[in-house]
Amino acid sequence: MAFNTHTVKPAGSPAVSAAIAALSRFGGKIKTQAQHLSKAIQLARMMSVLANMSDDHLELIGVTRSEIPAYAEKLLAGE
Repeated sequence: MAFNTHTVKPAGSPAVSAAIAALSRFGGKIKTQAQHLSKAIQLARMMSVLANMSDDHLELIGVTRSEIPAYAEKLLAGE
């Protein structure tokens, strides 16, 4: 494959800088989305664990079934 050195911009060119900045922004967005997804998965797991507890166990920790979603969010917020 032929390579034309006249069409390649030097490493410090504005095009390269712009591309790096764009990739950095994209990476930041991906990281934020991954963090949100991770929290959603943790919340779903916590709610599942609590929902699978017996009423007696829930009573021991002072939670009713209707309070499970709020309680799970409270537990994850305290991390």
